[in-house]
Amino acid sequence: MVRGSSSFKIILVLAAIVLGSYGRQSWANPSAVPPATVLLSRTERILVPPGWNAPEMLYPRGRIDYGQVAHLLAAAIRPFTGCDDPLKNPWREIATPQDKVAIQVDLGRPPVATETINAIIDALVNSGVSPDNIIVYAGSEGDLFRAGISVNPKGRGIRTMGSESEGFRGGLSRIVLDYCTVIVNVARLRADKDLGMRGCVTNCLATVPHVDRIRLLAHPAELPRAAADPVVRRKTRLHVLEAYQPILEDTGQDFPPVWEYRGLLMSSDPVATDLIGLRILAAKQAATRSNAESEAAPAEAALQYLEPAGSNRLRAGQSNPDKITLKIIGTTKDILVGTAPG
Repeated sequence: MVRGSSSFKIILVLAAIVLGSYGRQSWANPSAVPPATVLLSRTERILVPPGWNAPEMLYPRGRIDYGQVAHLLAAAIRPFTGCDDPLKNPWREIATPQDKVAIQVDLGRPPVATETINAIIDALVNSGVSPDNIIVYAGSEGDLFRAGISVNPKGRGIRTMGSESEGFRGGLSRIVLDYCTVIVNVARLRADKDLGMRGCVTNCLATVPHVDRIRLLAHPAELPRAAADPVVRRKTRLHVLEAYQPILEDTGQDFPPVWEYRGLLMSSDPVATDLIGLRILAAKQAATRSNAESEAAPAEAALQYLEPAGSNRLRAGQSNPDKITLKIIGTTKDILVGTAPG
């Protein structure tokens, strides 16, 4: 009996090796990077109407309307999750009450809107996630301070923290490794004078140490390594690219040129999301100025890291435009990427 049991165990081990080898080979195949769907949710208005609750002195570019942001998220989340039952909360497909959720936020200048962060938190809480199980984090505590977000790494309720202060293990943030089971990645569509564009892929740099961020930014073809990390990829259930007022040109100032696009992109694939964002940004740049008018790299320069992101070597997401489906929700006016609702 002992001999037979041992033989059975050997067979199981050999089977596991064969299946594991097959799994690695199939994933190593570029075709194993699945097709991606990106939802683009847009509205006719994104700002609070001018008046006493949106004074120009405090909001020179207008105040983002929380109600409109919540509407954009709600309009996209059902088709994103495939939850058609009106009695079910689609955010349960993102996180269950047992999950610990880390909201990874882009706090470059200017940062993502606090209305976006709050709307996602409210949606998660309404779906049953306890505030005690929600973390808002960025690359460093300094990023939080500059964005006007109080640092609160301990205690009850929603916690806020920086990757640098919490430390790393094996080159990856302890927030990602130990503090959460689900990540929601929230970035802002922005031109970048060196990379051409930043979005969901670059926002994943918050998960690695500062020295690695500098190295990856200096070698764009390697930049998607943070987004391609198996733990990051497995835990990230949702990528949101905020495009209410995309940054048209990176001037290095606190108030760079923007325009009202009044949109929000949502996907499970950061590369596909950024490629749609790139089309929007590049089209607007082409319509407003020539490359000779600025020393900054045009948005298309982002392809130097977005194209390798979908390669056999990195597999961070889908970089083949022919395998990306765009679904449009809401207004198609001045949409820049097509006119047919998906």
